[in-house]
Amino acid sequence: MNTPFFRLLAVLFLAATALHAQVPQLINYQGRVAVDGLNFDGTGQFKFAFVSAAGTTTYWSNDGTSTAGAEPTASVALTVSKGLYSVLLGDATLPGMTIVPATVFTHGDVHLRVWFNDGSHGFQLLTPDKRIAAVGYAMMAETVVDGAISTAKLADGAVTSAKLADGAAAANLDAAGQSGVPSGGLVLSATENVAIVSAGYVRLGTTSTSDTWQQRINGTPPTARYTHSSVWTGSELIVWGGIDGTGYVNDGGRYNPIANTWTPVPTNGAPTARSSHTAVWTGSEMIVWGGDNNAVSLSNGGRYNPTTNSWAAVSTNAAPVGRRIQTAVWTGSEMIVWGGYDGSSYVNDGARYNPATNSWIALPASGLSGRASQSLWTGSEMIVWGGYNGSSYESDGARYNPTTNSWTPMATSGAPAGRSNFTIVWTGSEMFVWGGNGNSVSFNTGGRYNPTGNTWTTVSTTGAPTSRNQHTAVWTGSEMIIWGGYDSGGVSNTGGRYNVAANSWQTVSTS
Repeated sequence: MNTPFFRLLAVLFLAATALHAQVPQLINYQGRVAVDGLNFDGTGQFKFAFVSAAGTTTYWSNDGTSTAGAEPTASVALTVSKGLYSVLLGDATLPGMTIVPATVFTHGDVHLRVWFNDGSHGFQLLTPDKRIAAVGYAMMAETVVDGAISTAKLADGAVTSAKLADGAAAANLDAAGQSGVPSGGLVLSATENVAIVSAGYVRLGTTSTSDTWQQRINGTPPTARYTHSSVWTGSELIVWGGIDGTGYVNDGGRYNPIANTWTPVPTNGAPTARSSHTAVWTGSEMIVWGGDNNAVSLSNGGRYNPTTNSWAAVSTNAAPVGRRIQTAVWTGSEMIVWGGYDGSSYVNDGARYNPATNSWIALPASGLSGRASQSLWTGSEMIVWGGYNGSSYESDGARYNPTTNSWTPMATSGAPAGRSNFTIVWTGSEMFVWGGNGNSVSFNTGGRYNPTGNTWTTVSTTGAPTSRNQHTAVWTGSEMIIWGGYDSGGVSNTGGRYNVAANSWQTVSTS
């Protein structure tokens, strides 16, 4: 009997809280499991434990029996459909489940460890352990001591007039002898009870009940640029590199939407200036690789850690040949780079970079022609499709599985016409291709590719946006939303929403 391969493909942690109510000791956990590369269907047995980063200390387990990171005794039966399952960790109504005490999140670095049994191969540990993001720590929110929140903990503009009781601000300022005094950038209207903080907002026009306000971003954003990279960390947007008004740059910035602030990314230790590179987010670092500077293709990169605000070099030993406009995906443990343009030709090779060992492993031959393409990570495979190879637009693709270190050709029957500058999104079970251009033609067509069946389904064009390329697309969980790009009228500010269940489009408002 072959040893089964179990893989955890996706997780989501959410903690629910209610104002003025007991905080539920529950964490909603969703994931996906596959056995021998196939999504599991049926009833699976699961065991869960919250452990330390090293995995040597257990903070909680589903039945309370785990110590030192060991496997719990009892299991929890869960229904798995097409690999997907969901459970409320801490739901004591489930057999084999105990509540999650809030004290778990007094520890600074908590990880979830999961064991799975498909009923045939016994319990297998799913690796790696998944780090709990800050949301889980919301279970501690109700224990905040009265008077413990200082002004230093409040972001500029965080307290608005809607959150102030009538007269509250005026009463406090009167007591301090400051009512109506615009010192420190504070202007108070006792009748309207509106506080104006100069650090957070710019006042437009005269003061009245119909004033218009414009929020001002704190800090200095990066200079205007293009062909840069960006990643989302879970709490911040990191922008880096590209070309600004002076040339190639190796600086950037971190934007925090909660605080509405920019923080510069240091250049000390950063990779050399470049554009048309790739960047991936690992969960703790941004890895930048490749690109070009004045037509010189680069084969180096760097890893930026926003927690330490520092850079570490990416090894060049066994790294792929220098290139730009390549594709890159993050698998959960490795960055996979493939394709692109090396300065003289389009290439069809690539490699896997492991930041834990700072090492590269070359990919086997893909069977595809060299190209600048699009790719995405499904949770178990990298899919590469379409693109431009210097003379033609491609309509084929392949799937790379790092576990088997092998490629699988994608079906071409029913696939969209060859194209470049299109968008792709992953729904959890299908890849959507839409728009783009090829041979002087722009498209408003697309297709849905299902890797399980290796089949394509045509995307409806009824009500679809106008033909375009170089637009953007995101997946909401039920719809693909596309916006902008170049259409027959030039630069576009229109878009559309595609509903997969209904196979239909709805126009995005331009109002």
